[in-house]
Amino acid sequence: MISVVIPCFRAGTLLSEAIESVLAQTETDWEVILVDNNSSEETKEVIAKYSDLFPKNIRCVWERDQGLVSARNRGIHESQGEFIALLDDDDQMYPERLALQRALMLENPEAVLCYGGIDWVSYDGRTVVKSGERDADFPFFPEASSRIKSSPRLLFPEPRPSSVMVRRSVVEKIGGFDHHFNPFFLEETDFYFRMAQVGPFVEVDQPVIRFRMPSPEFLKKKRVDNVRKVRLLLNQDYFFSKIKKFLEEIQLLDNPFIQRDLSRMKARWLREISFDFLATPGGERFARLLLWRAIREAPGDLKSVKHLLRSFYPLRLRERRYRSQQVYEEGIPKEITEDFLLDLFEGEHHCPFCETSGSLSGNFGRGLSTTHPEGSQKTIPFSAAPK
Repeated sequence: MISVVIPCFRAGTLLSEAIESVLAQTETDWEVILVDNNSSEETKEVIAKYSDLFPKNIRCVWERDQGLVSARNRGIHESQGEFIALLDDDDQMYPERLALQRALMLENPEAVLCYGGIDWVSYDGRTVVKSGERDADFPFFPEASSRIKSSPRLLFPEPRPSSVMVRRSVVEKIGGFDHHFNPFFLEETDFYFRMAQVGPFVEVDQPVIRFRMPSPEFLKKKRVDNVRKVRLLLNQDYFFSKIKKFLEEIQLLDNPFIQRDLSRMKARWLREISFDFLATPGGERFARLLLWRAIREAPGDLKSVKHLLRSFYPLRLRERRYRSQQVYEEGIPKEITEDFLLDLFEGEHHCPFCETSGSLSGNFGRGLSTTHPEGSQKTIPFSAAPK
């Protein structure tokens, strides 16, 4: 059986289209787990409708702890399939998706994950903006991967989650998604990194989903009172620390090729973080601090120098140049200080969320952290899930 896990939050009627795309599958041996992650009332109505119409195939479970990580882990824990197919609540599958991916996984028993191409569609679903697109690979270790013969899988695809099917047994082995990355951001990259250390990925060479391009209004509706920039930065720092810890444990951290690639990774992330500050009143001094750090990490990368020069432009020009960035609409949070930014990507992560998500560890925190309706929180191994 294939278990389709759909985290549900604020998609409203778009969730109907996601569910209908599962009902239209040529593959017939499937179940749908709708994870009510504190959904909007409109979304709850859709969940109730389909759970009532198809009680044998569609089940609803509730996850109180807010975030994609908790929702996906809850859905996987409650599922019964040998294979797990992920689907976001505003995307759609093509009818052959589950059959094609299941067949490819059976043909390649060593594969741990299967993904496919995507069609980017307009928010209203009427127009295919880009067809057959393939997401980029994890970009940060090109030199080390080519120079170190014994290196682990440091390059791997980073597909859209809605196009991903995984083996349940492997998800159990790695402990699912890391709870620290709630509500979202880098949780998928971290998951793929750990999956890649277990086995290879395989790809269906045609589009398997329609990825809906969100409108600005839809993004705002989903993120209001849910996204804090400080948390996203801490997630980023946490992931860097995990990578560094992993490389240290396999005795590659001191390798010069690894060191160069890590420096390029830090430089790129520091530069990209600066963009938000460049478009924020009073943020230019923080942007310059980040960009100077980026230049020191990768002196030959002139992109950071270019953005540093732009930091001296008037605010109105910076707002126009960086208007697409997620700026701090209510000003810069008090938690963000020079010391906070200087500590980013030094490899010694610590933050309040580590207390609830588990400390940094070499095995990436096995087990499933879950909050139950009665409010208690405990860790449940995937092996306890129903079969």
